[in-house]
Amino acid sequence: MDFSAEKKATFDEKGRVVLPVDYKNEMGGRVPNGQLAVEIDPFEKCLNIYPIEAWEKRLASFKAKLNRNNRRQSRLLDMIYRNFKIISVPENCRMNFPNNFLEEVNITKDVVFVGVGDRIRLWDALEYDAYLDSGGDYGELFAEFFGSEEE
Repeated sequence: MDFSAEKKATFDEKGRVVLPVDYKNEMGGRVPNGQLAVEIDPFEKCLNIYPIEAWEKRLASFKAKLNRNNRRQSRLLDMIYRNFKIISVPENCRMNFPNNFLEEVNITKDVVFVGVGDRIRLWDALEYDAYLDSGGDYGELFAEFFGSEEE
């Protein structure tokens, strides 16, 4: 899976939001096993949403790099586990997220889903605008990391 693009959405009065159909189609027309992993992003004010297979690879990578017998690494592993949750996703893809996750990243009503490779990021619309404003110019960043001259 290689999610991309932005999709705007709104939480309903019961605190649910519908996964955009484009992302559902990217997963083969349904959410595999009716579950997604949701992670509080460690760097930005957003949630990361992963298909279970992608999440399991990410989690395995964390566990392979961390030693539970090292106090600091064990603490980090505790934090990782505290900041993700597997959620059930019904056929209609109307999802509920843990309230404490939503509060942590300031998600209220209007949101933006952003596909980024193997994950979908969920932002509060105002937080996303602020993030975009602080990110720098696309052309400048592209040139910085990919070069603007032929080698």
